[in-house]
Amino acid sequence: MHETKKLVEWLVNLKFDDLPDDVVLLTKKFILDDVGCMIGGSLQLANKALLRDAISIEQIPECTVICYGNKTSAPLAAMINGAFIAGWDYDSMAADGGGHMGSQTAALFAIGEKTNADGKDLILAECAGIEAQCRIGRSALVRHKGVGGGGAYPWHSNTTLGPFAAAVTTGKLMGFSAEKLENAIAITTSNLGGNYQHYFTWGSSVKRARCGIGAWSGVRASLLADCGITGPSASIEGDKGWADAIVGYDDNHEAWFDYSKITEDFDVLWNIRSYNTKAGGCGCVTTLQCPVLTAIKLKEENNFNIEDIVSVEVQFKDDYGLQQAGQNLGIKLGNTPEQRLGTSGWSLQWMVAEALVVGMPGIREQLDNIRPYGRYREIEELSKKVFGTVNPLYYEEHFKGRVHHKWGGRVIITLKNGTILEHEPVIHPGCRLSASDDSLSEYVGAINTISTEQLIEKFREQAIVVGFSKKRQDEIIDFILNLEKQPSIKPLIDMLVL
Repeated sequence: MHETKKLVEWLVNLKFDDLPDDVVLLTKKFILDDVGCMIGGSLQLANKALLRDAISIEQIPECTVICYGNKTSAPLAAMINGAFIAGWDYDSMAADGGGHMGSQTAALFAIGEKTNADGKDLILAECAGIEAQCRIGRSALVRHKGVGGGGAYPWHSNTTLGPFAAAVTTGKLMGFSAEKLENAIAITTSNLGGNYQHYFTWGSSVKRARCGIGAWSGVRASLLADCGITGPSASIEGDKGWADAIVGYDDNHEAWFDYSKITEDFDVLWNIRSYNTKAGGCGCVTTLQCPVLTAIKLKEENNFNIEDIVSVEVQFKDDYGLQQAGQNLGIKLGNTPEQRLGTSGWSLQWMVAEALVVGMPGIREQLDNIRPYGRYREIEELSKKVFGTVNPLYYEEHFKGRVHHKWGGRVIITLKNGTILEHEPVIHPGCRLSASDDSLSEYVGAINTISTEQLIEKFREQAIVVGFSKKRQDEIIDFILNLEKQPSIKPLIDMLVL
């Protein structure tokens, strides 16, 4: 017991010099990744609606909305910038417990600007927020039990774990005592939510906005704690605490959580080392990136016309891969731009069709080809021919002795003349790996982590679409990758406003 108190004491006492060199680098990569996604996500349609809503609310103009330059309160700035981070589902993750992240970075910019934090304090606060989210998240074994036979959280990580990260990042930047930070975490547990219904019906916009909602919740909780509001002790592990309320038990009343994961190996186990991000040009969900890249590869290697396609089959390794790809909606496509782009992230049908019609479906392609723009009619017609199936035998036999993507993404295209074209899943940077051979078991669950160079490329592809010059891009990248040398966050804030 007393896991919350032990976690808080470790976080409060954590110093920059306690961070291993690779953890410092990974923290900076997290920030750079989130900043790139924040820039790109500023163009997302629903996020512009959030910004308009914030502008309409009278707030203290103390913190900056990235790209646009509007000033608002710290909680609202964190909400909008956090929504930007997840705007295209291209944001960073931590495979060990964290799930979807970014709320801590949104809090970092709001409170960092408010306190005029220096680079070392920013790195420390970001890392502390990530570790808090991952440690609490790792205690929730429910991710392996799941709903709907899939293994997904019944609650979404951005709004059930992200607020903890944002609260801790805020508390570190504001120099909280252990008592005050424990109160902030307790207050955080009073404002959590965000279920997984977006997997089963339309609702992409709010799913992506949850990164910002989580940031708002955590920042607000810490500011309330700073005002003297208190919360119950043992707010995570108590009899009716976070785990009991959010995670729960199976039918035999066996807990779907393990509190020991929260305090496991302080100063030795750094969950940030499981940094996982989307790369390769298109956003989440992760089960879509392989089929997209594989479809593009097939188009590059074979000379065929889109109108000659009879069907496009995407074979996954298991039902969860199929579910993650939005296959649960079949070929049903909605009428609005938001609906046409899918459910939990993007729909399998739309993204694979768009990849075959216009190439890699990045931010610019998404904006240019949503009804009534661009080649949406061709994409729409082809999307009706795309479907997903499950074929575990293929992965067991085809990848014997070889590593492959955890959920697969083999693509089989049938043409009108009877020709069948197929390609094994193209493994994209940032994906989770698996293997069918016991001798390769060490790769199961491993992450094909992108390099710093690949991360910079990902950053640039978003910044250029928004309108940042090459010179400005270089300045932002150099600032963040040398963050520990910077005396203030404010020059970075200025660089991020167009």
